[in-house]
Amino acid sequence: MKKIILIGFIIALSINAFAQDVDGMCVDQKMTYAQVVAKFGKPDTYQKQYDEFGLSEDYYYGKTWFHFEETGKLKDFVIKDRRFAALTLDIDGGIRVGDPLSKLDNFKYGKPQYINTDEEGENYLIYPKHDDHVYLIVKKGIIIKIYYSYPV
Repeated sequence: MKKIILIGFIIALSINAFAQDVDGMCVDQKMTYAQVVAKFGKPDTYQKQYDEFGLSEDYYYGKTWFHFEETGKLKDFVIKDRRFAALTLDIDGGIRVGDPLSKLDNFKYGKPQYINTDEEGENYLIYPKHDDHVYLIVKKGIIIKIYYSYPV
């Protein structure tokens, strides 16, 4: 019995080892429309539709976007302004658009990994050894976009 409890504890730790979150709202966390509005305010645009998995919702705050599926689970986000902080559960105060990339120089999971450069800027990957990646777009050493897409 102790082995089963220990194995369960280890699995729980590994699942929660990387915290993809926005202001403490974690990926796969279930939230209703009212809870999202209470946390972030009324969105500029809100869209919903139903599919085979339930309710799918998109919340737009300026150029920032949150996507929920399966009737309320956060699955994707794109942050394009300073209003929202990402990775607040792993980094004191999180990271925001406008922060220098160097803020992550001493990140406990390692420095962001450079991927490539495209028309938006330099692309970096956070948590490179994990399936759930958070990406940063950086120009002149400053973060201009933070995004996460749920792995399928």
